[in-house]
Amino acid sequence: MNIRSISIIATLLISALITAEAQAAKFYRFQDAEGKLVVSSTLPPEVSQKGYEIVNEMGVIISTVAPRKTEQQLLEDLANKVRLEAEKKRFEEQEQLDSILINSYSDISDIERARDNEITAKERDRMLLKQNIRRLTRLLEDTQTRAARDERLGIDVSERILKEVAGFKRRIGLENEEVIKVEDDKERIIERYASSIIRFSELKAAEQLRRHQPEKLTKESGTVIYQCLSVEKCDASWQLALRYASDYSTTELAWANETTIMMRKPKRKDDVSLLLTRVNSRSGKRASLVLEVRCHKSLTGEALCKSESVVSIRKGFAPYLID
Repeated sequence: MNIRSISIIATLLISALITAEAQAAKFYRFQDAEGKLVVSSTLPPEVSQKGYEIVNEMGVIISTVAPRKTEQQLLEDLANKVRLEAEKKRFEEQEQLDSILINSYSDISDIERARDNEITAKERDRMLLKQNIRRLTRLLEDTQTRAARDERLGIDVSERILKEVAGFKRRIGLENEEVIKVEDDKERIIERYASSIIRFSELKAAEQLRRHQPEKLTKESGTVIYQCLSVEKCDASWQLALRYASDYSTTELAWANETTIMMRKPKRKDDVSLLLTRVNSRSGKRASLVLEVRCHKSLTGEALCKSESVVSIRKGFAPYLID
């Protein structure tokens, strides 16, 4: 028998085995209404909705058919899908905003300067509006004085004067509305930049965690990293951190929330300002506190940040939380 004949026979045998397996008896294994396990060659219609197993003569599972989902389960699946897609979109948008924030500013003072510039521009707008309101008010008063004089003389107030009075009142009202809008814009600017500063400090603190070991003092950057023993203990440490910032900063508190404690930026050359950020691990089981000491943007301020008095503030942070 040559090799070609052997190959043909082998192929026929394999085909026969596959055909035999395909034609082998299949059974359905499922639970009946009483919860008993049943093996049958037929599948009741009511069982097909509940899920079952297909087995061979030896009881070996060939495949499993999951229960058909109810309408409520399908709706829940759809809702979960929508929620996950929304979360993914928010995450991607936040990543994009974070990238813009980090690439646009090198320091919190840059963000504060941008905020102050926008607020200054709004203040100029408000001042111009107020000046225009005063000018329109004088014109209105002059026109009303003319109208009152005509009335005293028994002269009917002309239609032109009445229109002028109404026009001045309308314009003053519109200008006052613009003043309110400018004030609202200022509040939105402050809120927007406050959120940017908090997020920027969180990103920078997370960067420090990646670059340095916990509790390592970095004199050059003025940063200290303290790793909490647990998230629960970090809650207590956060309250102590707020007290520490208040005690050792020469500037007043700008704001404090669950992730950021920020004292106002240094205004004088001898000012020292503390910024504290809480960074939780992705697992949510660990947390770290990052302390940054800020000094005035001047040669005197830079020297102050390297002085022993400020170094002692950084060195005393961790022991203060532990004690």
